Amino acid sequence: MQSINTKSIVFYNGSTKRSSCGYCKKENSSFSNGMWASSLSVQAYQDMIDRGWRRAGKYCYKALMEKTCCPLYTIRCEALNVELSKSQKKIIKRVTTFLKNGECEKNPVNTEQAEREPIMKYKFEDIQNHDDEMKITNSDYLFDEEQSASVIGSHNSTVVTTNTEDSKMVVPLDLSCNSDTKKETKKVKPGEGANPNLPSSKKKKLLRIQKKLAKDPNFVTKISAPQQKCLEEFIAENDSVSAGGVQKLRVSLVKTGTEAFTQTFTAGATLFAKYQIAVHNDTPDECNMEQYLSFLVDSPLKEEKSKHPDHPGYGSFHQQYWLGDKLIAVGVIDILPKCVSSVYLFYDPDYHNLVLGTYSSLREIYLVRQLYKMSPDLKYYYMGFYIHSCSKMRYKAKFRPSYLLCPLKYTWHAIDKCIQKLDNEKYSIFDVSGDVQDADISTIDNIPVLYRGSLMPYSAFKIIGNNENDDERIKEYKILIGPKLARKLIYCIMD
Repeated sequence: MQSINTKSIVFYNGSTKRSSCGYCKKENSSFSNGMWASSLSVQAYQDMIDRGWRRAGKYCYKALMEKTCCPLYTIRCEALNVELSKSQKKIIKRVTTFLKNGECEKNPVNTEQAEREPIMKYKFEDIQNHDDEMKITNSDYLFDEEQSASVIGSHNSTVVTTNTEDSKMVVPLDLSCNSDTKKETKKVKPGEGANPNLPSSKKKKLLRIQKKLAKDPNFVTKISAPQQKCLEEFIAENDSVSAGGVQKLRVSLVKTGTEAFTQTFTAGATLFAKYQIAVHNDTPDECNMEQYLSFLVDSPLKEEKSKHPDHPGYGSFHQQYWLGDKLIAVGVIDILPKCVSSVYLFYDPDYHNLVLGTYSSLREIYLVRQLYKMSPDLKYYYMGFYIHSCSKMRYKAKFRPSYLLCPLKYTWHAIDKCIQKLDNEKYSIFDVSGDVQDADISTIDNIPVLYRGSLMPYSAFKIIGNNENDDERIKEYKILIGPKLARKLIYCIMD
C-alpha cells in the first residue's frame, strides 16, 4: 500500500460529452474522460500529462482521441535547445522598442490571432458541489491539510525574474497602446530615384576586401557564419532597455496561495475579466471573480520545496507582467519535476500588438532554462495541446524543437514527422512499433481506494460496498492513467 503522505486523491468521472468544442466551436462534438483531483503531488501530475491529461483548475481531462472533433495532442518543447525563428526575434525586439520609446502599432484586436489557449470551462456550481463532497469524504484524521508558506532560504514567496523595481512605481507618461488612439500616417513625397551617373554604393566590408585583393592577389577571404544570439541575450537586451527606458517592465513569479499572491488577486481577476470579454466575447457572469478563482487560482498540486536556495519550488504559479503599477499580462503555469507546464494566459487587450502570447511563451522557455541550472531534470516546456485541426493552435509548431505525444504508446515524436501524418488524418498514431509500453500484470484489486474516510485496497472495498458498475469503471480508469499512476493515486469512491 502506498504511503499516506502522498495524498494524491482523485474522483474519476468517466467519459463525458461536452456541449461544444472550445476550438472548432461545434456543438456536442467534444468528447473526453475526466476526473476531479482533490490533491496531487507534482510528480503524479507530471506522470499524468505524460499520458495526455491536463488540468483546468482541479478538473483533469483527457480527450477521447478517436471520437472527439478536435484531437488534442500533448506537445512539449526542448527548452534547452530552442531555435528562435525570425518572427519570434521580431516579437522580442518589438517589446524592446515599446519599452524604449512607448511606440507600437494601434490596430484593433484580432481574436483569430489573439488566442494562446481557450479556457476549458465547466459549470462553476459543479466544481463547488464536488469540492464540498470531497471535503466531507476526506477524514481529518487521515488527511490533515498542511498550512505552510513557501519559504526558500532567505527569499520571500515572490521571485522577481527581471529587475527589482517597486511594483508601485508611477509611469510618468501614458504610452499604452489603446486601440482607440488615432494612428498618424506619414506622407512620403515621391522621389526621383537613384542617380545613374553616380557610382553604385558598396558595403564597407566589400570595399575592404577589394583593397586587400589589390595589394595581395593571393589574399583569401575568410567568411565566418554570423553568430546567433541566444534567448538569454535577447531577454537581457529587453530587460536592460526596460531598466532605463520610458516603460518599466517587471516580470514576477508568484506562487498561488501566498500573501504576495493575495495582494495582487484583485488586479489579476480584473485583468482576466477584461481579457475574456474583449477576446473571447464572454459575458461578465462568465468571467467573474468566482470563475477566476475556480479555473486559474485553485489548483490540486501540493507545494514541494527545492533543495536549491534560489529555486522557487514546485507547484502552481502566476507569472505576472507589470508596466509600472499596471498588470498587463499573467501566465498561469505549473512548475513540475521535468517541466514548466503552461496552463493559461490572459493579457490586457490594449497591448495586443505586443503579441504577448508568443512573448510570454518565450519568457516561460527562458524560465525553464533558468530552473535547469538549479534542477537538471527540469528541461522541457509543455505548451498544453497541439490541435492540428484548429489553425489558431498551429502556432505551437513554430517553437522548435518540439515533440508530440503518441496517443497510444505515450512516446515522443518530432513534430515535423507528426504533421505529415496529421495532414492526412486528424487522429493518428505516431508510434507504429510493436513495443508494449505498459506491461502490467497487476489487477484492479490492488488499486488504493478511499471510501468513507478509510484507505483500503479495492479488494477490501468490494466486500463492503461494491456494485455492478464499479469494476468496469475502475478498469477503464486504470487503462487511462496507466499501471504506474494506478498505484500512486488514491481512487475516491463516494456513495
